[in-house]
Amino acid sequence: MTIELTVDEAAPLRLWHRVSQFLFREARLLDEWRLLEWYDEMLTDDIRYSVPATDVRGEADALGLIDDDAARLRQRIEQLLNGEVWCENPRSRTNRMISNVEILTDRGTHLDVAANVVVYRFGHGRSDAYVGKCRFELVVEGESFRVRRRVVVLDHETLYEHGKLSIIL
Repeated sequence: MTIELTVDEAAPLRLWHRVSQFLFREARLLDEWRLLEWYDEMLTDDIRYSVPATDVRGEADALGLIDDDAARLRQRIEQLLNGEVWCENPRSRTNRMISNVEILTDRGTHLDVAANVVVYRFGHGRSDAYVGKCRFELVVEGESFRVRRRVVVLDHETLYEHGKLSIIL
């Protein structure tokens, strides 16, 4: 038995596909260390990138691991690319797995999106896995999107075994 979708029924599926492809491209650019391209082409001017602390859940005023605005994120990228971050010289190799992409809310001008992520990091004789959930606010821009908010909530109770968080998750 074949089920055929009408044009209207297929619209959410097409949107989900576009969002998924956007997130897959973002992952590829980050894995390939094409950080300036990622910053210039995929983010809004008022981007906010944050990684809450792993040991305090649900405390809005808790100190986070990362809470970057556009200027701080640009500075972080330049430090990574210029070899100023000692633990990323030479650069780590990363491989991201994005799954469970879900459009939570379509607000017309932007989408609230959730996804699961695993970022494998290899370098300096170590391998680490960062596991978590991503929340995105994607601003609609023509047929594509730009990221206005990017929150990565790690599932780890501690990052002690990792020693550091020196990559962009």
